[in-house]
Amino acid sequence: MEEVNIDRILENMFHVMLIVHKKILKTDLTGCDENLTRLHFAAMGELSQNNMTMSELAKALMMPKPQVTHLVDTLVTTGLVERLADIKDRRVINLFLTDKGRLLGREMKQKAKENTKKILASLTPEELSQMSVALETLRSTIGK
Repeated sequence: MEEVNIDRILENMFHVMLIVHKKILKTDLTGCDENLTRLHFAAMGELSQNNMTMSELAKALMMPKPQVTHLVDTLVTTGLVERLADIKDRRVINLFLTDKGRLLGREMKQKAKENTKKILASLTPEELSQMSVALETLRSTIGK
């Protein structure tokens, strides 16, 4: 593929990610008494898929380990995440969501879905169809 096309693809990808982040993922976090940020919810989202070590979580979030440690400290303090030493190697600390963390994560995910539906409701049926096809294409292409 030509260098020009790759540059254009990259520019469009970054622009789309910025728009998605600013307009769609910018969920109102009111109702969350824990004073958490979107980064806290991103960490909780990763942990809702699988228990992880701090290093695995840092890699999944593409963040430095010290910054993730600070995020996790807050989540542990609020009772949303627990640390548990690995049975086989006590030097390894596994992180997992508590029941309270799972419940809050589900509530905030539902809130994000409702917010996104409101935003998408302003689009025409044709625009929604085009967006659906584009997202399916992007998902299958990047998923290779």
